[in-house]
Amino acid sequence: MKQTIVLNPTSEQNNADSLPGPVHVYVTDRDRRFATEPELSWQTQRATSFPALDLNPGTTFQEILGFGVALTDAACYLLDKLSASARQEFLREIFDPAAMGLNTCRVCMGASDYAVQLYSYDEGSPDPDLERFSIEHDRAYILPLLKQVRELCPKLFLVASPWSPPGWMKVGGSMRGD
Repeated sequence: MKQTIVLNPTSEQNNADSLPGPVHVYVTDRDRRFATEPELSWQTQRATSFPALDLNPGTTFQEILGFGVALTDAACYLLDKLSASARQEFLREIFDPAAMGLNTCRVCMGASDYAVQLYSYDEGSPDPDLERFSIEHDRAYILPLLKQVRELCPKLFLVASPWSPPGWMKVGGSMRGD
């Protein structure tokens, strides 16, 4: 079955001759991983009852930094439980530019809602000078995983996202709630 992307010729630039080429399609589902599908072809059409994709290559709205995933504590923990070869193959499929090529990751600074346990970088009694500050928790499986990903994708863009301050900084004195 040949699939088609229909262009809505509302702009002078919207014609099949000015487009860069075919649209490549990849599918991942229960039975396939990053499998190639038949390419989509472009064609112009004046009127259609189908939804049309209106392309105007002369207009840009914003740049895309990249596409990626959240490497939460729980995700890193589970990936760490894989065999070294299975973990490396999974990360290669996801981050290698020759495969899916994701290049952006959000990592949490301390525990998020997706953590194996609650933790912060300075838990306990009030410590305004951060004398107890430590990233020791992350050394077990988060930092090693990020290092593996960076080896596959040297231009990896990391977004460090604080989720909750330590309990001593919150009204209720705990990371749970307030």
